[in-house]
Amino acid sequence: MSDGIYVYCIIRSDGEKKSFGNMGFGGNEVYTIDYRDFSPVVSIAPVKKYEVNEEEVELHKNIVQLIMNEYSVIPVAYGMVFKNRKLITVAMSAGYKAIKKAMEAIDNKIELGVKVIMPKDAALNGKKEECKSEYLERLKKIAHDSKELKLFSERLILNASFLVAKDKINEFSGEVENLTNKYDYLRTQYSGPWPPYNFVDIHVLSKKKGGFR
Repeated sequence: MSDGIYVYCIIRSDGEKKSFGNMGFGGNEVYTIDYRDFSPVVSIAPVKKYEVNEEEVELHKNIVQLIMNEYSVIPVAYGMVFKNRKLITVAMSAGYKAIKKAMEAIDNKIELGVKVIMPKDAALNGKKEECKSEYLERLKKIAHDSKELKLFSERLILNASFLVAKDKINEFSGEVENLTNKYDYLRTQYSGPWPPYNFVDIHVLSKKKGGFR
């Protein structure tokens, strides 16, 4: 099995190669390569079809999370490996406009998640929509963007992700706390910060989902 270049995420470039240490697949160095004003964050990794593997998915996510602590990141889908640098350049060229637009949308912002859950056997007497509406209305005022996600349980009143400017995180967290206290008979799950997976096309470097080029 030959080695290629695996892409974790994309950050802005300042013209200098960056190294984040030997934490990639196989303990390989995670570093940047430049394309115009952007830098894919990469490591050497086998060229193969990356099946969903909990340990490898977690490694991918943890690396993106670490980079996010210092940079605005466009996350890239798990399993995006290229046979050589030239093919990354081709993909970056093809996706450049979308990458630039995505970075403008998420620059200096992170994703925060809010789930609101109804207790077992709770009777809200038709107040579910009222609760959901207030959460959304108040949190959307602070967030730059929001997305309602699938309700995968009958007890789930709200499942949403919010794109929040880094300097608004404390304000947003305070509003979540206020809502949690007001609706203390509900369970609020607040998570993040996360890379903005729900606000960019994570397949920006490929026309297909996963695989290699």
